[in-house]
Amino acid sequence: MDSWISPNDGEDAEPGASLRSVLESVGPVMLTVLDAPETGAPRAPVGRGSPPPREAHPADGGERRAGLEARVLRTVIHDAADPLPDGTGSVLLLVGADAEAPQTVETVREAAAAGYVAAVVKLRGGNGRVLARAARAAGVALLATPDDAAWRQVDALLSSALGASGAGERSPGANTASGDELFTLANALAGAVGGPVVIEDLEQHVLAYSTLPGQPIDEFRRRGILDRRVPVLAEQVRQYREVLNAPGMLRMPPLGDEELPRAAVAIRAGDLPLGTIWVIEGGSPIDAAGERALADGARLAALHMLRRRSGPEIELQAREQALRGALEGAASETDTRARLGLSAGTPVTLVGLAPLSGNADTAALTARAGAAVARHWSAVQPEAAVASTARAVYVLVPEGADGAVRRLAAQTLTVVERVLGLRMRAALSRPSTDLGQIPLMRAETDDILRVISTDPRAPEVAELTDTHARVLLAHVADELARLPRLRHPGIDAMLAHDRNHGTAYAASVTAWLDAVGSFGDAARRMHVHPNTMKYRLRRARELFGLDLDDADDRLSCWIQLRLATAPPEESQDRSP
Repeated sequence: MDSWISPNDGEDAEPGASLRSVLESVGPVMLTVLDAPETGAPRAPVGRGSPPPREAHPADGGERRAGLEARVLRTVIHDAADPLPDGTGSVLLLVGADAEAPQTVETVREAAAAGYVAAVVKLRGGNGRVLARAARAAGVALLATPDDAAWRQVDALLSSALGASGAGERSPGANTASGDELFTLANALAGAVGGPVVIEDLEQHVLAYSTLPGQPIDEFRRRGILDRRVPVLAEQVRQYREVLNAPGMLRMPPLGDEELPRAAVAIRAGDLPLGTIWVIEGGSPIDAAGERALADGARLAALHMLRRRSGPEIELQAREQALRGALEGAASETDTRARLGLSAGTPVTLVGLAPLSGNADTAALTARAGAAVARHWSAVQPEAAVASTARAVYVLVPEGADGAVRRLAAQTLTVVERVLGLRMRAALSRPSTDLGQIPLMRAETDDILRVISTDPRAPEVAELTDTHARVLLAHVADELARLPRLRHPGIDAMLAHDRNHGTAYAASVTAWLDAVGSFGDAARRMHVHPNTMKYRLRRARELFGLDLDDADDRLSCWIQLRLATAPPEESQDRSP
């Protein structure tokens, strides 16, 4: 494709912004700095075939200013197969380039000689170190954008940041963006789809709404606009969950007599959920063109919502990305320590939080809980880092060797339930001074959450010592599921017999094993006569070949039965 240069009037006036301020506006979700030369660093000679160095340009203040202080005027989307246009004061978006290929190294060198101040690539599994060294040597900054980010989206966000900056530079963390862009977008979408539009964040705050005349409105929308927050209904939890999990637009039936039917789409930046867009469907349903308009609008809304984030929010986001990399084992111990600002030898504890099963266990509500958890911990423990996944929220807490972490975790559960009406459980890992152990700490908290989030009677906050036996049984169950040949065939035969004939041999054997061989205790658990219990045990031996006199066989049978049957005390069976 041809190189496409986004328009910007900054070329005819003073420079719009420094590269540093543009990056602060865009935020680390979309762009990270792989390397940048020092301010004022001279450019190295470029390779053969490169254009000659350009003359000084007024955008550089009369002499070359490299690194993050370089002045940015525009962006250029460039295909590697096309000639490289002049790049005075430009950021080069290397569409389709392989960050590890020698050709890309040569392109970056040519870009430096052509006046570009930065180049943006997608790493696609590579590390980009060779390219970063070449960029630094050539005197141009190298930036990375997520693999799943659309190049037009990156360009729009950069251009928006430049347009917002005007002739002056933004101060670090300044939030100059207003909500006007979202209101304009809401009106544009309302005109495209033929129904009133509301744009919300993850906590159902109304960020913007359309104001076109003559479009239908209901009491639900009126209250949301007046209160700037959508009224909370129990059924809404399911609707928001479905919208945030859906890849495209969903239609929602009315929740009551006062509500009109709606369509909704999720707002995301990559995999990160940011909010939702809701439309009241008018006399005619939204057609395919309207669905495409909503999808495009969701992408634009994501750009604007990222721009609106303040300096503290950007810092929280950067810490989240650092913790996420550590949780996935994608970052070294040294990098994680530096990015989180933790000194060597500092003990840390990983707290995992997950919704109580039956309340909510989806990515949508976990994402909403993650935002509330992040705000809470930033207030009570600013050094903590918070990251959300599809199933859990994780908090890495420094100085985790005392009881304060358990207390703060319990406090967090209270806050989330009070703010979101969401019941959660919290698991604490053992403290460690080695940040390279974070993936193992995550595995430990996941094991604990697996146990306590499925049992309403389990403790709200737990460590491995509180749940060790059940965690062990869960791992044994996994192994038996993975290797069915390890199962005792008599147990499977007994369970099948109970299902087909309505008998209770499995529950009776389990009760006897739980009672450590006491027929009287087992009979009371099963609400039967002790002689009935003795008869059942004798028949189980005869029918299914169970050797309950051998200690190892008893243990094997008991484990399989504990994993396969309901607790005996819950059985109401009265059959012999």
